Amino acid sequence: MVAFNYANMAMDLVAEGVSGRMVAMQGGAYTHIPISLIMQGQKRVDVPELYDTNEYRPKVHHVLGKPMFLY
Repeated sequence: MVAFNYANMAMDLVAEGVSGRMVAMQGGAYTHIPISLIMQGQKRVDVPELYDTNEYRPKVHHVLGKPMFLY
């Protein structure tokens, strides 16, 4: 459902002639933000916690109580 909503929001931006924006979720609400924000700050991923490196896939268990976007 989230991916579907992102796709629809992105297409709405295209239809409105808006560029340089990225669909996002902030504070649990859908929004769009300047794409330049993706280069700000430092991003870290806890690979051993979130990915099975032997199977090359995300770990999708133990998610009860965790936020939709973990970091």
